Formats: sequence, structure tokens, C-alpha cells
Amino acid sequence: QLQAGATPPQAMATGFASPLLSAAPGRAPARVVAAHVAHLAGSASGVQAGAAVGASRSGAASGVVVALSAAAAALLCGQRSAVRRARRRAVRSLLARAATGFDVAAWRSGFCEVEPNLDGGYYFLEGVTDIPADLRGTFFRNGPGNFEVHGRKISHQMDGDGLVLGISFCGDGTVAIRHRFVQTIGLLRDTMEKRLVSKGMFGTEASEGGKLIDMRKGELKNTGNSGLLWWQGRLLALWDYGKPFEIDPYTVGTMLGSEDNGATSVGGMLESSMNLVSSSRVCATTGNLMCFAQSSGALNTDLNFFEVTPSETWERRYGYPCRSKVKGFTTFADFGFTPNWFVASKPPLKPDSVAAGMGNQRIFEVLSYDLGAVSELLFVSREKGGPEIRVPIDGLVFKEFANAYEPEAGRVVLDVVAADRWDLGGRPSGAAAPWETEDPSTRPRTKLVRYEVDLNAKTWTRRDLCGEHLEFASVNASVAGKPHRYVFAALAHGASGDEAGPAAGVAKIDVVSGAVDKWVPGPTEFGGQPVFVPRPGSSDEDDGYLINVIFDGATSRSDVVILDARSVSSGPVCRFALKDPMPHGTRAVWAPDFIPTEKEMKRKTTLLKMFRKKSGAWNAWSSGASILAQDVFFAKQGTKMR
Repeated sequence: QLQAGATPPQAMATGFASPLLSAAPGRAPARVVAAHVAHLAGSASGVQAGAAVGASRSGAASGVVVALSAAAAALLCGQRSAVRRARRRAVRSLLARAATGFDVAAWRSGFCEVEPNLDGGYYFLEGVTDIPADLRGTFFRNGPGNFEVHGRKISHQMDGDGLVLGISFCGDGTVAIRHRFVQTIGLLRDTMEKRLVSKGMFGTEASEGGKLIDMRKGELKNTGNSGLLWWQGRLLALWDYGKPFEIDPYTVGTMLGSEDNGATSVGGMLESSMNLVSSSRVCATTGNLMCFAQSSGALNTDLNFFEVTPSETWERRYGYPCRSKVKGFTTFADFGFTPNWFVASKPPLKPDSVAAGMGNQRIFEVLSYDLGAVSELLFVSREKGGPEIRVPIDGLVFKEFANAYEPEAGRVVLDVVAADRWDLGGRPSGAAAPWETEDPSTRPRTKLVRYEVDLNAKTWTRRDLCGEHLEFASVNASVAGKPHRYVFAALAHGASGDEAGPAAGVAKIDVVSGAVDKWVPGPTEFGGQPVFVPRPGSSDEDDGYLINVIFDGATSRSDVVILDARSVSSGPVCRFALKDPMPHGTRAVWAPDFIPTEKEMKRKTTLLKMFRKKSGAWNAWSSGASILAQDVFFAKQGTKMR
């Protein structure tokens, strides 16, 4: 290999792997992998690791070359400590790939930084082949988009500022693409002062510096990254713990709202203690937007359920929401609804009463999983002054409600994504960010579960619908709150379905037959929420398309994939690359028939740039105008968009 001109690391890596490559085209026998890992490690631990690989599935030969090349390079440099570290990394990489089916290093590279704004604000891809001609509308996705603020890494990925991606399908092979950060007060402060001004909900602390007395350090930063809502021609960036920000769907710029921090109360529809959770959705029976808000305190957790009628003014169905109160400090991950009930599940958690009593505490500082406790279902009537029913169940933790319905009066069916335990994910540990050290395969294991509840007898039964690890579950919007047959979700990589891991593939679960129709990409590729788009004029529940954005950590590339929902396992009917890699996203929505023209995009982008210039001049003065740093910052500045 050296004589052929290969570099020393390439030569050594290829030498280690050559027997594997010759043993089986494209796939390496596990025991051959074991032998060469043991040879590389040169220790009993290497032999044991190889044996573990042999007991598991085989790995790809090309992956072995990559895993060993770092060790080969270190060996040539004569750095013994580096060699030992490289040996351990190679063994861990092979074991992880064999056990979970995905490449951890590729997943970690998905927490990548992106440019805040495109040069022109947007771009068009023309002549994209194989896009279905009847797919017309816009796919919007949200999620954390930056993971470092002026040299300091945030302590949890969900403390990253929201990044909205818009992809418009024009129906003629043309695609309009734009992305932009949600311009929250927190992001603008951080940018102007070049530091983290406020703490994050998931563990990020405010930076040192600033004014002597800076009350903003104790505030929670609204990142606007939890999800999106498209309804009545308006797009909102949601954060589960605060008010939403309105997004201009043409430019994905942030509209200046009525709140002092620039967020919106949606015309006064949201009271001071109310917000919109990322799972707000429309009831197929009434057409009303179903909403849920919670406020956790030391003594009680207050729940507000409310409906918004389909009008331009977004008026609530009742003047006051349907309220419930749960004793103690806790949190609810999601909610569901039927024609007569709002449904939520109180998780099996125990609070630290001292921490809760201090006020303004973050969830992970107060709550921990209680292995001996059980969850409790809350059924709150949708009618004003109606009853409330509580039913204790088992110890599973409800992560998401896929759908709920009433097969008959007094009975409710709940299809939910449930986990075997509660865990918010990585915690701050030194200088390393959690995604740099976390093993996603150790996350709580989830599955799709059906609960059938008798409200009169307060009894319940449970059965598993799909045992594979999944998330981002949803149904066709036409059956929300009604009986359904199919659930769409994102799957992890594991071939057997028994392993936890990041979202990657797409699945359609038939809750009647139990069949799982799925497509899973390669081990270096990861996705977010698959959005179902019904085919125009369709009547079948699965007649439509599933759209997702896939990040490939091996090539640092993001692709848009479109699948036929009637045959998911057939793979994408269309796949094309974006110009820029996008970090891992969270929730997404579909805006049917919203297709901006290039003329409209250009006009809106020009206005956005003008407003940004004006607000920048104002903020440069405003940031230094307050002695206590409590000024109404970046808010009442005479601009409509930023």
C-alpha cells in the first residue's frame, strides 16, 4: 500500500481490514472483526470486546477501515497515550455499530453550526426530478440550530436557539428553500453582548460578565425551538414553557409581537400564564385548535385546556379555559383529546420540595424518576363546568399522544408513545457538551402502546401496538380525535427494533393488523418528524406522502426525502440535497397550498433586511441604556420583522 502511494494511516488501516474485505463482499464476518480488534487493542480487553462483537451482528468492512485509521495514525506518531485512546475508540465504535446499527460519531456531527442567514435570504432549486406533481405546499421544520455562543458551548442541545427551515414545493419541479433563526429576545441579547445573558431550561447557565446587577441572568431563555404551528394562514414558533413567536412564512423572519419580549399573545388569546405547547393540533370533529398549557409551582401544578375557534381573530371557545390542578410540582409531556375529553398523563416523578420552594427552578433541578410510583390519567371535560375523572395506571411514562378516541360513551382509547423510565437526557458535565459524550442507545426505551379506559369503572387494559423504539408519532389530521388505523412515526436504526437511539427512519404502523411498514436509512443518516401530506381528493387514510429531512453525518449533507405512505418500505420516491447541512430538527408541519412566488420572496426579504438594519441601530443604543439591565430590550422599536 505504501509503494502504491497510500498515506501511512490509510495503508495501516487497509492492512488491518484487508482480510475482512476479502472474506465477504461488503460485509465482514463478526469473528473476523473480533480478531482484528483484538490484534489492534493488544490486550485482554480487546479480545473481550472482539468476542462481544462476535456475539452481536457483523459490521460493515468499510466502517472497520474508518474505525481503525485513527489508531493507525496515532501508532505512526509514536504517541502511546494516543494509541491507547484510539484503541478504545475503535473498540467502542465497532461495539456501538454492532449493537445499535447507527454511527454515534455521525450522529454527533449533526449538532452543527449553520450560517444565521442565507446570502440572498432564500434560494430556488429548479428541475428537481421525481417530485410528485400533486405535492404542492410548504414543509416547515423547527429545532435547535446553534450550540455555541461566542466560544461557549451550551449545556444541553434543547437550549439552542430555534432554527426554522421552510421548503416550498411549487408543483413543477421547483423548490423554494429558506432558513433563519427565531429572533427571540434571548438570541438578540446574546448576539449583541457576545455572551449567554440568560440561563436555559435544560441546564445552560448564564455567562459571567455584564452589569453588576443583571436580573436577566435569572430569567429562563425562550429559545422558540420546540415546534411549529400552522393554522389559519399563520405560522408560530413554539416553546413549551413560554409564549410563541410569529414567523413570516415567506422569509421565516420573526414578526414583532405584542409582548415586551417580542413574542405574541395571538391577539390577546393567550393570557399571561398561558402558552402553546408544541403538540397543539386541530380536532377533526369540530375544526377547533386544541391547546394545553401548564404552570408548575411548589404546591400545585396548574393545567389549562382550551380550544380556539377557526377564525382570523383566534378566539377561544370559552372565555375561561378548562382548568385542572395537580398536587405538587410536576410536568406533563403532552396531551390528547376526544370529542368530549381532554386527556393528560401525570408521570411517576417525585419532586425535591426544597428546590421547588425556591421558585424559578428548572425541571431537572426539581424532578426525578420514582421507580415505585405509577402514572395517573386525567380526563377533563371539554364542556364548560364539566366533570373531571382520574384513573391510576401503570408506571410507563407517556411521551406523546398519537391519537385518542371514544369507541362508545364512557370508553376512551389512547394510542401513546410510552417510555420505560423518565429522563431529560444529558446533564452538564464539565466543559464537554452532553451530545459529545452521550450514548443515545442508553436513552429511555419507547414503544407504541394502546390503553383502553372504562371511565365509569375507572379500569383499564394495555397492549403493545409496536415494540420498536420510536418518536414523533402522529395520525392523518382527518382522523384526529376519531378512530384511526395508521400511526406514522420516526424509528431508530436498530434492525431488531429492541434498541433505543436517535430518530432515523420512517414507519407506518397498522394498529389493526400490527404490521409495520418502514424505511430506515444508512447508519450515518438521521431524521426528524415525518409529516404526512394527504393526496388531493384522497379518501384512504394512508393515501398521501411522508416528508422528512435526513442528515448524513458521513458527508455532512442534508437531503429531503419523500415517501409514498402506501408503501413506505419501497423507499423514497424522491430525494434531493439542500445546499447547506441542517442540524437535527424536532417537529415539523405542512402548510397546504402555501407556495410563495419568487417576486413575493424578493419583496419580503427586502423588507426584512430593512427592518434588521433599523433594529440593529436601535439595539446598539438600547443595550447600554439600563443600569439594572431590566429595560424592555429589543421590543418596542418600531419594526415589524427581524
